Amino acid sequence: MSNGTGAQVLALRDYLGLTPSDAQLQWLEVSNRAELGTKRQPDFTVIETLLCFGLGLVAMPSASGRINIRESDPVVKSLAKLVKRTPASLAAKLANLDGRRPNGAKYEPALWAELTENFSLFEALYDVVLFAGREVGLSDRELPDFLGTADFTLRAALDADQTTTDEIHALVEPDMNEWLKANPEGDVALTERAMLGTARVGQKQFARRVLENSEYSCAFCGLSFRDQGLPSSRMLVASHIKPWRHSNNQERVDLENGLASCPTHDAAFDGLLFTIDKELNIVLGAGLQQAVDNSPTIARNFGPGGLRSSLQLTRLAKAPGALYLDWHRALAIVDRNNVMNGEA
Repeated sequence: MSNGTGAQVLALRDYLGLTPSDAQLQWLEVSNRAELGTKRQPDFTVIETLLCFGLGLVAMPSASGRINIRESDPVVKSLAKLVKRTPASLAAKLANLDGRRPNGAKYEPALWAELTENFSLFEALYDVVLFAGREVGLSDRELPDFLGTADFTLRAALDADQTTTDEIHALVEPDMNEWLKANPEGDVALTERAMLGTARVGQKQFARRVLENSEYSCAFCGLSFRDQGLPSSRMLVASHIKPWRHSNNQERVDLENGLASCPTHDAAFDGLLFTIDKELNIVLGAGLQQAVDNSPTIARNFGPGGLRSSLQLTRLAKAPGALYLDWHRALAIVDRNNVMNGEA
């Protein structure tokens, strides 16, 4: 749709209803652009905006929890070159989406809210963008699948995030209260949705980094579907060592506070049935050890054949933070004492 000046006026439906044919036409438009710096930069197309959203999912979170695209990232630089823009312009577009820049288009915060409330929708749209790019001749090198749909990386990361809706609401409540004081006439509903979306993206980033750090295998038993070429969605979760509810905002996205684990061992670890000592040995609680001795079924999952004796980290993996492990051990000791005293 045109505004009469030749520029395209986009609406939310243009993004959420993107078709392969629409995306192909946009890729052709991008490829026919003048080189960067030769004229005023054109407005972002739908496909470019969706790629910027995707870059936010793999970015490093800032200390304040903001979602920032790193302009020095090779993928960012490659995509910027492909669409004939600067890396800074891609970062600015993401800032428009999550509401940090007041001069963004009216639909952008709504788009951010829609996509962060339904990551499966974004996954489908991202596939459309990639498919259309391949159809017009863009190679994997020119247009990399940086989110990893072909090898199930994106789906595994999205499903590994265990943060609940209530936890996300509790996380943004203080910021929302501050915003309300400063903007009594503002759009409360949309602003809250945008803040919730930013918090969700931060937890998706955390989950992805935790899975990558463990090479998509359970830190406790080694379970890995990925090395067999199978999807690992819902087979691994990104668990917090120091529980999410006890962590501050920085700790909630700190890689050293995360472990990838299968659902069975994640539940047992979260339930304090076993813990990890300072040498990264796995230590069973007395109750679980007794259950292993008495039950062949439990022994299969938590005995020597089902549970490693210690965390096995690759040479490049980041080890769990000592302070987080101390917290978990202390919590396990308190829980054990409560059981012994009949308080559980």
